[in-house]
Amino acid sequence: MSEKQEENPEISKIKDFMKDERFDDVVNIIALYLGDATDENYLDSLEDVIETLMALHGGRTVLRFLIERLIIDIPSLLENLSKRDSVLRYSFLLLLKSMCENECDLFLPYSEDLLNSEDPNVREAVLQMLVFIAGGEISFEDESLIKAITESLSDEKDFVVKKAIQALIAIGKDKPSLVTKIISNYVKEYPDNEELKEAGDSVLKSIVSIEGIEEIVEEEEEEDLEEEEVEISEKALELKKKKLEIQKKKLELEEKEKQLEEQFVHEKEKALKLKEDLIEQEGEKPSKKKEIELPKKIKKIIKKEESDILDKELELKKKDLEIKKKKLELELREKEIEQKAIEKKEEALRIKEELIEKENELSRVELELQEKKIKQKEKQLLEEELERAEDFFEEENKEDKKNNRTND
Repeated sequence: MSEKQEENPEISKIKDFMKDERFDDVVNIIALYLGDATDENYLDSLEDVIETLMALHGGRTVLRFLIERLIIDIPSLLENLSKRDSVLRYSFLLLLKSMCENECDLFLPYSEDLLNSEDPNVREAVLQMLVFIAGGEISFEDESLIKAITESLSDEKDFVVKKAIQALIAIGKDKPSLVTKIISNYVKEYPDNEELKEAGDSVLKSIVSIEGIEEIVEEEEEEDLEEEEVEISEKALELKKKKLEIQKKKLELEEKEKQLEEQFVHEKEKALKLKEDLIEQEGEKPSKKKEIELPKKIKKIIKKEESDILDKELELKKKDLEIKKKKLELELREKEIEQKAIEKKEEALRIKEELIEKENELSRVELELQEKKIKQKEKQLLEEELERAEDFFEEENKEDKKNNRTND
């Protein structure tokens, strides 16, 4: 610890309160201490505070309180740090390493926004913090954040790209499949960007072996197949639902048709009854006055009733035609749905056939590799045998020469 810290009364007070575990008082003292700091010495004061806290029991708890209560504001801190050179920035961030590893929830919420900062030093700093976080116990599950880090591979500043590579490698050791998938998809979006491709390759080479890449490719193919199968199943269910709806509508139309027929019969019966009543009335012996007035009224009533009956008959026939038309439309729609279902099944079969072909091709490649390995082994064994034979003959020659010399 520096002499400056030893002489600083505020730092001494912080230590004393920390011994007594008066954490709230410590937080208040630090808030006042940092509040009194000028722009020029703020980072130095903060550095003194963090160094002091990290060296004391319970210091991490207090530091957490300071960040949670925004007494230490992470975005502002990184912006202030950007004014320092890279060595000083890194040395300061090292003070936060253990917090990043163990208290990552304090930093992750700011990460995505800070990755989009206009200041490249801020972008690099947050990537360094993400490297520290990835070195902790957390398992990165946030695809959005990993995508944001991946986008930093195309940053205009090389030092930011390098730090993004480090971060992705650190994350990829725990989540190789996810990182590989995100990087591969991002690189595909910019096929002409060679620098991006190189950066992506350097990450992938560090986190995935050749066998691992093959496994990931196979996993992706399986996932795609599963997704397609799920999609086909969903569409099949949807078609079934539509069929049921059509059948339901058919039943409703048939029911309406029956109701209309019943109504038609009822109207006919009503008309017949009315005619019968009129005939009965004509059969009676009315007075002279009624003989004059009744026929006209009866005629009017009959005409009106007949007209109404004709109108209703026409209306019923019209409705009957509409029902038949709807039935035809439903039948056509049902046929279309069945045709679509057949097409989807054919598509599913085609996809399965393609996958079988791919599997066969992979099997063939594996067999070829096995054959090559066997041939290489045979060649190696043959070479070893030849070497042994040569060694044997050399030894024999030496023995013969030795024997000849002895005889001489």
